[in-house]
Amino acid sequence: MKKAVIFDMDGVLIDSEKFYFNRRMKYFDEIGIEPASRKLIDFVGLSDSMIWEKLVPKDEEKRKKLKDGYIEYRRINKIKYKEVFNPSAKVVIEELSKRKIKIAIASSSEKKEIYRMIQECNLEKYIEFYISGEECERSKPSPEIYLKALGSVGVDKEEALAIEDSTLGIEAGKAAELKVIALEQEDCSIDQSKADYKIKDLKEILDII
Repeated sequence: MKKAVIFDMDGVLIDSEKFYFNRRMKYFDEIGIEPASRKLIDFVGLSDSMIWEKLVPKDEEKRKKLKDGYIEYRRINKIKYKEVFNPSAKVVIEELSKRKIKIAIASSSEKKEIYRMIQECNLEKYIEFYISGEECERSKPSPEIYLKALGSVGVDKEEALAIEDSTLGIEAGKAAELKVIALEQEDCSIDQSKADYKIKDLKEILDII
């Protein structure tokens, strides 16, 4: 049996990718500027800086101006984590906790947003450790975020599972030499071919671990 499970957040614990995408597109519509891409698949699993490079490529000054404006837009139009929380996640997390398996979160999202999700979804007593891409020099698919999570929960790579959905996240987990479970997505077709397991529901983790 594994001793730790490390979850990605967006697209795994919360069904947020579509919300974020729609919010960004609405922002661009309201300011009357066309983004470089309107395809959801182009943004899944990317860090914030990578997303903005996709939205506004080549023009760094324009990108910074639009990104700064989006900060206020995002504050006004906050995601409500309870509304997008994966209903299977609480069941799985509670069962893992009963089995004395450590639970961590390794997400490209901002640290304050990971913390807000944990609070709003009442996960404080279950989460041993969480880390944001902000705390890493290199974004996924670099293994850095997973290696730091492993070190913090105090388990070897052979003793942990990574739960991901995006191609870059899966590659990050594999680069850290972890077994990776990919949660399949209904909204878009993602290359999950490098994952060790594919599941349609998080509760399937309990049979694998």
